Amino acid sequence: MKQLTLLFALATVISCNQTTEKTISPTPVNVDSLTATFLAGWNNKDSAAIMKTIADNAIVMNDSLIHNGQLAIANNWVSGGVKVLSNIKTSSVIKDSDNKIAYDGGTYTLDLTPPGGPVLKEKGNYNLVWTKQQSGEWKLTLVHIEDITRMPDIK
Repeated sequence: MKQLTLLFALATVISCNQTTEKTISPTPVNVDSLTATFLAGWNNKDSAAIMKTIADNAIVMNDSLIHNGQLAIANNWVSGGVKVLSNIKTSSVIKDSDNKIAYDGGTYTLDLTPPGGPVLKEKGNYNLVWTKQQSGEWKLTLVHIEDITRMPDIK
């Protein structure tokens, strides 16, 4: 009987020392919101708003052109683009996020109006990748845009 009491007491002590560990996983970021903020900058022709979404070390791949870093992206992509691009719309095909990275990929359409020229319709594919910065902000680290307007229609 003494052994049974000791065994019961030991089991009670062990069960009291066990704690239930709750893992709280951070809520993933809303990818649609990130994309909407980026597109709003473009559609409002707001260079500063666009650049607020782009990380210092970001890379933009636009057809055969590659722009590395915020300064090159601002000078060689955004400054000219906001003057001629409008009505940008995306249709997401794949998107997801966790607590460190988020991505969105799909197709886009936009209006391209060269100075003195007609409004041209462009369509293509896009990939956007955001990473959570040390500050807690989400910034674009990769933008890949592929214009397929000039490609022949394959049926």
